[in-house]
This record gives sequence, C-alpha cells and structure tokens, in this order.
Amino acid sequence: MRLFLFFILIATSVPCSSKTASTLVTDTRLLARDPSSLGRVRFSDAQILNFLNEAQGDAISTTFCIEKEYSFDTVSGTTYYALTDSFISVKRLLSDSMKLDEKSPEKLDKLSSEWETVTGTPMNFYINFSSRTKIAFYPVPDSVSSITTIKIEYFSRADTMTLTSTPFNGITEFTSFHCMLSYYAAAQMLYIDGSVTVGDRYMQRYMYLKEVFGRSCKARPSYMPNINMSPK
Repeated sequence: MRLFLFFILIATSVPCSSKTASTLVTDTRLLARDPSSLGRVRFSDAQILNFLNEAQGDAISTTFCIEKEYSFDTVSGTTYYALTDSFISVKRLLSDSMKLDEKSPEKLDKLSSEWETVTGTPMNFYINFSSRTKIAFYPVPDSVSSITTIKIEYFSRADTMTLTSTPFNGITEFTSFHCMLSYYAAAQMLYIDGSVTVGDRYMQRYMYLKEVFGRSCKARPSYMPNINMSPK
C-alpha cells in the first residue's frame, strides 16, 4: 500500500502535458503492456478510444466540471422544449433575466390537479424525467405577452473524442488531468486480460485523480467576491 501511495504522489506531482486521444491510446498501450511495437496488439485503437471516452464521460458526469449555456424563446401554446444533447443538469435558468426555480411534477400535482392546463408567464420549470431530454414551464405561455427568452446555464457532457481530439473539449485548464483517462482505459484492458490486481491499481489511481479533478475544476483561489477593497 505504501508503494502504491508513493506512485500516486509521483503521478500527481509531475504535470501531465496536453495530449490528443491518439497519444493517450499509445500511453494506454504502454500501461497495459500492449505496445504496437510488438506487432501483435490485443486491442485495436478504436477499442482503446472507447475506453478513453468511457473514462471522460464518467469523469465529467460525476464532477460536473464542464458548464455551458444557451438561449431560446418560448412559443405560445408550446409546453415542452428539447434540451441539448450535451445536457446533464440545470445550473441556473433565467426567464427574461428573472431566475426560475425548478419544481418536480409531483410537487406541482400538490398545487393543483389541473396545473398542466394553467397558462401565463412562466414561474417555474420542470424536466421531463421519462426521457430527461425535454424541459417545460409552468404556467404554459399562451400569448405574446407571456412569451419570454429563456437562458439555461447547465452542466454539460464532454464531446465524444476522435483520435485527433483533445480531452475535455480542449479546455486548457484540464490539461494536467488528461493522463488519468489512460489509467481507466488500461485498467479495463487488464481486467479483460484477467490481470485484476494491476487493473485495480490503475483504477484506484484513476479514481483518486478524478476526485482531485472534481475539486480542482471548482476551485478559484483568486476569486474572493466577499472581500471589499476600499480605495486608498
């Protein structure tokens, strides 16, 4: 265990340079002892790339490290609006610059058994949980006066990588965490090969770095909004 923790410290103390998915495939082969130089690799580049994308998807969906926003206008008589393909969860939603709170359909049921027929200017929003691909508003806009511009700030998935892609949508702040994707991918390869002990070590390293990643992406050391600087 001490030896493993030593390797963890080494891995986190040496900065990871910016890498493309293709470079990570090569790194993963070395970790899993499947280098292409042997001329008889067990895993294709496409298979390793799938493992890297799994790692990226897991890292982002559990840390909420990527945020995006988009806007659209509501339409009179329209209840449901499609969410973007990259949507995970709403961070903040504005309707004509007024913040709306989310309510579940179950909570709206308690307000009124006919709440879905109520029309007017939106006061709340809710997500269609059956598919998680649509958002709706209560009340439903029904006239020109109740149509508003919606701005959604949301937690986003990362774009699926190709071999030429840079992980995490190319966000430079996350460069030092590119390498952790190879630990996950190598672990999956080793599990398939039956090398569970070594695979577990790589997976533990990935899980540790993912935790650090989650804390790091939210940290803003120089951001101090509650500090008042009085002019001299």
